[in-house]
Amino acid sequence: MLASLNRVGTTLDSRESRACGLCGQFRMPTRTHVPPKISGNTSAVMRASDVVDSGGYRKPGRWSEGGMWVRGLCGDCNSLAGGLYDEAYADFARQVSAMSSPFARHMQVIRNEPPAVFFAPSLVARSVLYGMFGLHPRLRVLFPELADDLAGRVERIRWPSAVTLRLGLTVPSSKSRGLLVSGVSMMKVLDQRLIHFAFAEIVFPPLVWLLVTTRDVPELGINTARSLANASDWVRYSRDRARVDLRSIVRNLPFFAHPMFGKDRTSWLEMHGEQGTDSEAVIIHGKIP
Repeated sequence: MLASLNRVGTTLDSRESRACGLCGQFRMPTRTHVPPKISGNTSAVMRASDVVDSGGYRKPGRWSEGGMWVRGLCGDCNSLAGGLYDEAYADFARQVSAMSSPFARHMQVIRNEPPAVFFAPSLVARSVLYGMFGLHPRLRVLFPELADDLAGRVERIRWPSAVTLRLGLTVPSSKSRGLLVSGVSMMKVLDQRLIHFAFAEIVFPPLVWLLVTTRDVPELGINTARSLANASDWVRYSRDRARVDLRSIVRNLPFFAHPMFGKDRTSWLEMHGEQGTDSEAVIIHGKIP
């Protein structure tokens, strides 16, 4: 049965030594949970690769416990994120989850206003970016200054003008599903023409994070990330700013339905990074209890 399944992309689970996705040191990679364990990505969360069965049907492969993770960072970078940033991320996710429930949203005075969440923007963004650099090994090559500043705990991050960090809410219908993706671009050519591409994507309720290009190509279609909140400036906040009101720094926090979760997935064309390289597609599914 398993022999008839063809895995799509990679799950970055090799123990072989290679360059850390963030600091670039050639070491044995460690298991990096994305998002952090403390935010609900515990051992009870199931992980599976993306596969195509003998009938050509696309689905998650064999599920295994242990959370959603990749071997993308060295032990030092992994520990740094866990010690400095991940608690702030977990607190942010818990608050957003509580304040974006159907009841809480019904009580909002202004429709589509972001939830009343007070958090540390810089710490949250750094936690997310550490996970993304572990998820996509080529990010360090594409944005070396950002990688160096993150690894060096620099206060004033040099943010590349070529990308933006986008944020949204997972739709209620996918509250038990997670997804980690890099190296995949998608285009919907039926009905409304849409494009979906991110250097790295983290989907784990209640949040969706996309690291996307700033360059729009209107002739190809509407970018699915256009409506999401822009969190690129968060890394520029002082790390001492721990009580910033989310409503003061983003205009809205919309729900986002990922194309890979939609019923019309077969209407999306996919292009993947070259197999066996550091830009090879990564697609990891999560099942959240």
